[in-house]
Amino acid sequence: MQNKKIGGFLLVFFLIFTTACEEETFDIERFGSISGIVVDGDTYEPLQGVLITTTPSSNAVLTDEGGTFQLEKIKEGDVVITARKKDFLNGTVNIAVYEEENTAVTFFLLEDENNVGSVILSDPVPGNGAVNQDLNFTFSWNVDRENPDIPLTYSVFIFESNSTVQDLVGENLPTNEANVTGLKPNTTYFWYVVAKYEGRNVANSPTWTFATGEE
Repeated sequence: MQNKKIGGFLLVFFLIFTTACEEETFDIERFGSISGIVVDGDTYEPLQGVLITTTPSSNAVLTDEGGTFQLEKIKEGDVVITARKKDFLNGTVNIAVYEEENTAVTFFLLEDENNVGSVILSDPVPGNGAVNQDLNFTFSWNVDRENPDIPLTYSVFIFESNSTVQDLVGENLPTNEANVTGLKPNTTYFWYVVAKYEGRNVANSPTWTFATGEE
């Protein structure tokens, strides 16, 4: 009888232990990498010494003589990359990092000539990461500014993934929208907006991305 009681106790203990192990889950972290280049948005010359940081945070790096940088072991998921250099407007881009894959990005930084207070460009249309977009449509964005009485104009730039050359969609636009035409089908594009006052750069938007659909 005593042996039966001990055997029953061990069986119950084994079942409880097994159930606990089955319920316990482990999150496996997956990592990819990011590479990129930072160039002057006016001259297209590479910019050295640009500080590159990410959110969520990882190791910060500086661009080399060729304006390039590499970030290793970046956790899989959505990442915001920021490029900062003295006398230039900050650049930001939202990307997705995938396991064991490298994601390439390009920054076009413009000189900071701000003298009108805070200007924030946000809420893009199409939304960041949008897919299946038409080959001809209208960009738009929201503008929040500290001094609403100062008239601003806007320039809109677009470029393809991995390109170090950008196209001007619209220049000195009086309103916060721009028409884009002749896009390639099944292509990923990046775009951003520069706000100007009397021809001087006062703010730029994050770099947003979208993908076109079939022709």
